[in-house]
Amino acid sequence: MNSGARMGSKALMLTGIILVIFGILLLASPMAAGEFVIMAVAAVLIITGVAQLIQSFRSPGGADRIVSALLGAVIVGLGVMVWRNPEIGSGFLMVLLMLFFLVNGLWKVTTAWRFRSASGWIWLLLSGLVSLFFVYLLWSQWPVAGAWVIGVFIGIDLLLSGLSMVVLAFTARRIRSSGYVETINL
Repeated sequence: MNSGARMGSKALMLTGIILVIFGILLLASPMAAGEFVIMAVAAVLIITGVAQLIQSFRSPGGADRIVSALLGAVIVGLGVMVWRNPEIGSGFLMVLLMLFFLVNGLWKVTTAWRFRSASGWIWLLLSGLVSLFFVYLLWSQWPVAGAWVIGVFIGIDLLLSGLSMVVLAFTARRIRSSGYVETINL
C-alpha cells in the first residue's frame, strides 16, 4: 500500500472519529448545543452585515452603494433580531436545517448506492436515510420544535456520518492492502 493511500484512509478515519466525538458532545447537551448554534448564526449574520455596510462605503456612489448599504443594514437587523429573540432564530434555523438534511441525505443515499459494491456502504445509506427522516420530523413539528431538536438532530447526523467514515476508512485499508483495487483514491 503506498503512502498516499495510507494518508487518505488515515485522514478519513481521523475525520470520522472527530465527527463521532462532536456528535456525542451535542447529544450530551442538545439544548445548549441548539442555543449555541442559534447564537453563532446570529453572530455570523451581524458580522456579515457589518462587512457589507463597510463595503458599501468603499464602493463607488450611486445605486450600487445604496443597495449594498440597505442589504448590509437588513442583514445586521436580522442578526440582532435573532440574537435578541432566539425563537425567531430557531424557526429560521429549522428551515435551513430541513434544506441541509434534505441535500445531505440525498447526497449520502446516492453516494452509498454508487459504492454499494464496497463493504460498509450500508452505513452511508443508513446515515442518508436518517437525514431524510429528519426532514420529515422537522417538517411535521415545524415551527413547534425548539432549540433542543437542532442539537439532537445535528448530533445524530454527526455521529452517523463519523461512523460511516470510520467504516469506509477500514474498508479502503482492507481493499488497498489486498492489492485487489488500486483505483480507489481517498
